[in-house]
Amino acid sequence: MAIEVKGSPNPTRICLGTARFGSGIPEDQAVAVLDAYTAAGGNFLDTAHIYAAWEHGGWGASERLLGAWMAARRNRDRLFLATKGGHPPLDDWDRDWPGFAGLQRELGESLERLGVDWVDFYWLHRDDPRQPVGAVIDSVAQLMEDGGRIRAYGLSNWSPRRIAEAMEHAAKWGLPAPAVSQPGWALADWALQEPPFPGMRYFGEEDRRWHMKTQTPAVAYSAQAKGYFGAENAAWARAGFAGPPPRGREYDSPENRSRLTRAAALAEKKGSSANQIALAWLLAQPFPVYALVTTSQSGRMPELMAARNIGLSESERDFLAP
Repeated sequence: MAIEVKGSPNPTRICLGTARFGSGIPEDQAVAVLDAYTAAGGNFLDTAHIYAAWEHGGWGASERLLGAWMAARRNRDRLFLATKGGHPPLDDWDRDWPGFAGLQRELGESLERLGVDWVDFYWLHRDDPRQPVGAVIDSVAQLMEDGGRIRAYGLSNWSPRRIAEAMEHAAKWGLPAPAVSQPGWALADWALQEPPFPGMRYFGEEDRRWHMKTQTPAVAYSAQAKGYFGAENAAWARAGFAGPPPRGREYDSPENRSRLTRAAALAEKKGSSANQIALAWLLAQPFPVYALVTTSQSGRMPELMAARNIGLSESERDFLAP
């Protein structure tokens, strides 16, 4: 089952992440990327209330830039727009989950920045395992009843066990259920012991088994493994892996070097890039997957979007990551 939201357009399989738009990626570059993405047929935009609070003056920049761009292009109805809430403050990671009142405030601020009356999709940005799942889902259900400002919702960085509990609670009480999960996931596995920020969750064997069983869609963030399958790293692999990788050092490991080598070999066979092969691998999973990409270069967008058209057989998929 793909992501289907009543009253909204069907989202494209390549989703555009906008975390640094208007902050680390200047406005003119971000607008050019957005224009190139939609020109190539993309419509699935991902932002968050917390973006880009880690940069001076950046908090809310992503949502504000998207809002100005949508107003200028008059294209809101053609987009599948997603934002997130419920992230702890960056200076207080142990703060309790904000509850309904906090989510209501954050959603209101997000909608104001975006200049819209509703979002097609809303993510709970982080899980707080200290909170009973039922209380969290009750709060989201209440938020969804609050003026139709959210059409559907999903869970970002949640474990399969907690997502299953959320679905069971929603079914028991007749509440809207989470429709999608959003883990960090790429052809390259995260190689460091800890994620860069608390509460981030990377896709593992438990996630794979659960998604296979339930066929719940996944939206994979960090789908490009921070450039690990890009042209610079492909050249590094051809040169015999001399020194550290130019990009995506957090993903570097013997196994991921093997995956890069196999992706580059398959790319040569198919007349594509290794990065396209890595994205196509996500899209070829035996359950629905959407790959979340980001770039500061509008000229790269045709390559990224063309990954949708690279079909991988089951044997090719398993060749890349046995």
